[in-house]
Amino acid sequence: MRVAFLAWESLHSVAVGGVAEHVTELAAALERRGHEVHVFARLGEGQSTYAVIDRVHYHRCPIQLDRDFVTEMDNMGNAFVYFIGQTETYQGRRFDIVHGHDWLCAKGIVQAKNDRGSRVVLTLHSTEYGRCGNCVHDGISARIAAVESEGTYVADRVLTVSAALADEVKWLYGVPDRKLRVVKNGIQCGRFDGFIEPGPVRRRYGIGPLDPMALFVGRLSTQKGPDILLEATPAILEYRPDAKIVFAGDGDMRGWLEQRAHRLGVAHATRFLGTTERNGDLVDLYKSADVVCVPSRNEPFGIVVLEAWAAGKPVVVTQNGGARDFATHGEDGFVVYPNPPSVAWGVNTIFGDFERARYMGSRGRVKAAYGYSWDSAAGDLEGIYGELV
Repeated sequence: MRVAFLAWESLHSVAVGGVAEHVTELAAALERRGHEVHVFARLGEGQSTYAVIDRVHYHRCPIQLDRDFVTEMDNMGNAFVYFIGQTETYQGRRFDIVHGHDWLCAKGIVQAKNDRGSRVVLTLHSTEYGRCGNCVHDGISARIAAVESEGTYVADRVLTVSAALADEVKWLYGVPDRKLRVVKNGIQCGRFDGFIEPGPVRRRYGIGPLDPMALFVGRLSTQKGPDILLEATPAILEYRPDAKIVFAGDGDMRGWLEQRAHRLGVAHATRFLGTTERNGDLVDLYKSADVVCVPSRNEPFGIVVLEAWAAGKPVVVTQNGGARDFATHGEDGFVVYPNPPSVAWGVNTIFGDFERARYMGSRGRVKAAYGYSWDSAAGDLEGIYGELV
């Protein structure tokens, strides 16, 4: 099959978050299964407009910017569909599937179907409801939710990255079961292979080699719940005064979190690192931590959990979202309630038995390596495409 991915981000254009890895790895895995894959993404500064990487065709498209972000995403969809048309004309063949990722590309698949008669698929990696901490605000938030709703209505198939997110999409937008499918994320465990000495890594951030260390990775936003972990920190320090809580990521909550840490009297035990390189410093942080904490209010999947397991680390995750589908309480981590006392209990239980923690991390590594490959995800996606062509 010939497949066109529409994506706001990828690892080979402009990378922002976890969707970039999903798009890039899934495109490469589909190519390994014998399909011709083209990724239409934004043009980054200094990049060429076309490249072939891992035998996947990358079309980096210039788009018309706008002060209004929703309008800019409409422009991006227009650009993607224009270049799809140019590519089809040049090659003399139509794409069998046009597959958009998240609301950012919803207008693109709507146009591809309505104007070009394409078979279209939409993957929602999260919802506006979830990103807002389980609510939808007025203004731009309501407009984004409307775009999501239109995309799910027009798409021939609506994909989500977890059963929990599928339930959310069905409830929010009334998507019928006949259109809804789940294609889970994957992980390349090889990126996390090899032993490192954690002491030098910790020293970079003023953390002692024997200090118990909990790691948060992700956007500092209401959805991801970094404030829940921060509010749990006093109880963690009461149990282990030498503990350190490390936040790797950035977002609109960062300033408030840093101020709150001072008000709680825990600033000495917290580290706010900002965005870290996913293939460099972040891998070292995973390997240096004792536990990875995912305290989300709403978690569509939880690829951070797979990354933690790939590094051989146990996790503390909340019941709110996709991680509940694959994290096993007491075996590869702890599934807790999304509140500070419950998160503190999970972290302190890990800190209370490091031998058990290492065992749980090893169980997680096996689960990630054998249960969550991108090739397996591509096989599931191939079957869904086959329903349409």
